[in-house]
Amino acid sequence: MKFPLIHRNQDLLRSTFKKKRVFLLIFGLFTALLSINAFFKPLVNFDNIWLDFAVKKWSVTSPADPNIVVIDIDDPSLQAMTSLVGRWPWPRSVHAELIEQILLQTPQAVVFDILFSEPDIYRPDADQYLSEVIESSNNVFLPILHFQSAQAHLFPKLSEYPDTVGLSPPSELNGQNQQTRANLLLPNAIVPSAWKVGTINFSSDHDGVGRRYQVEHQIGEWRVDSLPTKVARYLGAVIPEQDHIILDWRTSDIQTNMDGRLVPYSTFSYAAVYKAISEETPFIEPGFFTDKIVLIGATATGLHDIKNTPISTQFPGVYILATAIDNLLHDQKLTALSDSTEWIIGFFSLCLITLGLLFSKRIVPVALAFGVLMVSYFLASYFLVSAKYLMVVNSPLTILSTYFISILIMQYLQRQQEYNYAIDIFGRFMDPNVVHQLVDSGQTEQTLHAKSCKVTVLFSDIRNFTTLSERHTPLEIVKLLDDYFSLQVNVIFTHHGTLDKFIGDAIMAFWGAPLENDNQEIEAVEAALAMVDKLEEFRHQQNLPEFNIGIGIHTGEAVVGAIGGEQRYDYTVIGDTVNVASRVEGITKNRCHILVSASTRDACSDHFDFTEQGSYTLKGREKPVVLFTPSRKQPS
Repeated sequence: MKFPLIHRNQDLLRSTFKKKRVFLLIFGLFTALLSINAFFKPLVNFDNIWLDFAVKKWSVTSPADPNIVVIDIDDPSLQAMTSLVGRWPWPRSVHAELIEQILLQTPQAVVFDILFSEPDIYRPDADQYLSEVIESSNNVFLPILHFQSAQAHLFPKLSEYPDTVGLSPPSELNGQNQQTRANLLLPNAIVPSAWKVGTINFSSDHDGVGRRYQVEHQIGEWRVDSLPTKVARYLGAVIPEQDHIILDWRTSDIQTNMDGRLVPYSTFSYAAVYKAISEETPFIEPGFFTDKIVLIGATATGLHDIKNTPISTQFPGVYILATAIDNLLHDQKLTALSDSTEWIIGFFSLCLITLGLLFSKRIVPVALAFGVLMVSYFLASYFLVSAKYLMVVNSPLTILSTYFISILIMQYLQRQQEYNYAIDIFGRFMDPNVVHQLVDSGQTEQTLHAKSCKVTVLFSDIRNFTTLSERHTPLEIVKLLDDYFSLQVNVIFTHHGTLDKFIGDAIMAFWGAPLENDNQEIEAVEAALAMVDKLEEFRHQQNLPEFNIGIGIHTGEAVVGAIGGEQRYDYTVIGDTVNVASRVEGITKNRCHILVSASTRDACSDHFDFTEQGSYTLKGREKPVVLFTPSRKQPS
């Protein structure tokens, strides 16, 4: 048989293929976006918002090395030292006196975070004193600074700088890299023979926040150790073979310095230490600096050595230097997950979302699952920071959320199209709620194909319709039928039945298709009883006491599907079950309102009371059938 719906099914099939192509296109597009995001990092600033938060939270669990101490040139020190040595910058002899006494306690290293770039022409003896103290020891380290300049050609060649700078030339020297020039701010106040230097160039990321410290500073193809690397290498640490490290910050065991700032390392005011050493007061215990790494730097507001970091927007540079040394000594740097790992995680999440959207019929479970995925993403990233790994969250979740919403919108539009298609086909046969169930279960196409199944068929016919027609005009009869049919069809739909057709003044309906219904007999009988109740209302409303109906119900196997010709079709049920139900309805005449067959009665005998009406031989059947009148059970 050639179905009249074949053309519409072909259109729907073509539409389905088109939607699959659109879906694959969207999937491919977002896969590409994940790839771009993972390998090119266009949203790195957005990602850093979350990572900075996690890093700051976990920094409280990272203990600072107790052997690293800071002598702080803070605001109180500048004020206190004025009466002793004058305004800043102080004579270099002050620093010489300080470190000379510290060196007597055999520290591991003394590290200056102060640039001695210009000789003191008014106090050359002070510079000479500092040089002598530094040269007498092999563990005093000084900073150098590389200034980027558009006029680099005006500055010396790197090959012309003293060997004590520690510049490493490229493996192959050629004419071009031999001509490399740079503006290096060196500790010129100290004799070059005393230099143990490293760079303190601390560069912020694109968002202005500093998160990493250079292992080696690169100038063209030349390299020079950073100051933390120089110190850590001297102290025997294994230096990682990479350009920079992502700093693992410390905020545990913090203390408050004199101006109220929280500091991560043991910190002493420069003025207090200087006074204790010069006056030999017990402010610092004898041997306190033994085996310590002593950093001397400034946090005073006027000296402008404040940086923006994940820990604080005003983090003193000396503590950044201390953190870098601490990280290198203990190999506790942070490590970003590789680009390929981030891509795999993102793509795996994309596939999970796709499977959820494809196989779930309801939005709430999928939305909850996506919410769990998002929370899991954040939790995984958060706890990975405790293991010193950084996993980006914000940008991949933004891409995945956009993908999720895009597919939801596409599925919603597709579902609306399917629903409109189903309403167009099934809306005149069944309750819209049932149509929704068909669309949600994806059974609209399968429903159109003929299949054999158990159904319960109901026939309802108006008694004495010919006499009724003789008493009313045709328009009155049509209006009467419209009102009556609307009333009874609503009853059928309320009880989840499928309207088959109107046959003149008769109604044919069935249960058990297109959706399977284990309670089909119960709902069919309940619908019949409700139709009789509505009959009484209709009689009263229309003032037609003689208006009456008969209803026949039978349950059995039948063929259900879209059946008809090219120009017209019906979603209908055919088979002997239909004939029996029709014949049973005919027997109700002058007997009762409702008769049901034994097969229907047997399936719902626990829900209704049945009165046997005898055995009848139906036209076209050899064996007689026993019929029953149903009634609602009376409360006991």
